[in-house]
Amino acid sequence: MQNGPGNPLTLANGFTGSTSGPSNTFAIDPDFRVGYAQTWQVSVQRELPAQLTLLGTYLGTRGTSLMQQILPNTYPAGAENPCVACPTGFRYLTSNGRSMRHSAQIQVRRRLSAGFTAATEYTVAKSMDDAASFAGATLGGGALVQNWLDPQAEYARSSFDQRHLLTVSADYTTGSGIAGGTLIDGKAGRLLKDWTLTARLSTGSGLPVTPVYFAAVGGTGVIGSLRPDLTGIANDPPPGSYANRDAFVAPALGQFGNAPRNSITGPRTFSLDASVSRTFRVNNRLNLDWRIDATNVLNRVTYSGINALITSPQFGLPNRVNEMRKIRTNIRLRF
Repeated sequence: MQNGPGNPLTLANGFTGSTSGPSNTFAIDPDFRVGYAQTWQVSVQRELPAQLTLLGTYLGTRGTSLMQQILPNTYPAGAENPCVACPTGFRYLTSNGRSMRHSAQIQVRRRLSAGFTAATEYTVAKSMDDAASFAGATLGGGALVQNWLDPQAEYARSSFDQRHLLTVSADYTTGSGIAGGTLIDGKAGRLLKDWTLTARLSTGSGLPVTPVYFAAVGGTGVIGSLRPDLTGIANDPPPGSYANRDAFVAPALGQFGNAPRNSITGPRTFSLDASVSRTFRVNNRLNLDWRIDATNVLNRVTYSGINALITSPQFGLPNRVNEMRKIRTNIRLRF
C-alpha cells in the first residue's frame, strides 16, 4: 500500500486494503530464525629465551541458521517454465544456511624491552559455507542461490576464505626504559626522546572469486547469479591472469552450471604500512603530538579484484587495484 490522494493513509487507518502502488519484490520466510555461531578454541603458550613468547592457537567456528536468498519458481535458461501460474521475480530470504571455519595460528612475540617490541603471526585457515548472504542481505541486493530447489549446492569456499596469512609488526619508542633514552637530558634528550616508530607487513593468499555466466534467471529479469559449467580442464591460469578460460564453458540449455561458487583464487594480498610520531612536551600541561602515517610504503601495485565474467575478453585479468602510496600527517595539541 502506498499513500496518495486516491488512497490516503493515516495513523488511525494505515491499512486500507488497497492494492494500488508498486508490488513488493522481497519476502522473508515466516519461520525465519536468528543465526548463531558456536566457537571453540585451544591455545598453548611457552616462554623462550631472548624475551620471546611462542603462542599456538586453534579456533573453530560453526554457523547455523545463516541467511540465504533464493528466487522462487525460477528455472535454467532454455528450460520450459514448470509452473506458469507460480509467482516469480521476487527475492525470498530464508535462514537455512550453514558454515564451518577452522584456523590455526602461530605467533612469536618479543616483549617490550629497551623500547622495542615485535611480533610475527602466521595463520592457516579454511572456511566453507552455503550462505553468501549472511554478510548482509538487503532488499534488491545480496548474493543469490543459483538453484532455489538445491540451496545446499552453494556449499563452497567462503568469500573471506584466505588460506594463508603472514603478518610481521615492529614498534620502537625512545620514551621507554633506560636504554630507550627516557632518562637522557640536555640537547641529546630533547632531540631523541619521545619518538615512536611502527611498521606492519602483511601478505597472504588470494581471496576466492565466483565465475559468472551473464544470463537472466528463467522467469525473472535478474542477471548475474548463474555460473558456468566446468570443462574438466584444470584451472591453471596463464601468466598475468588468475583463471583459465578453457576451464569454463556456458552451461547447457535447460541446466544450471556446475562450477562451484568461489572456485577461482584471486590476487595475493600484500601491504606495508609505517608511521612515525613525536611528542613535544611544552610544559607540564601542554603537549604537542606530531604524527606521519604512510600506507603502501613501497607503492607496490596490488590488485583487489578480477574480471569473473567468462564471456569477457578480459576474463581472469585484474580489473581493480588497491590504493597507491598515501602519506598523511597530523598535529594535535593536548592540554
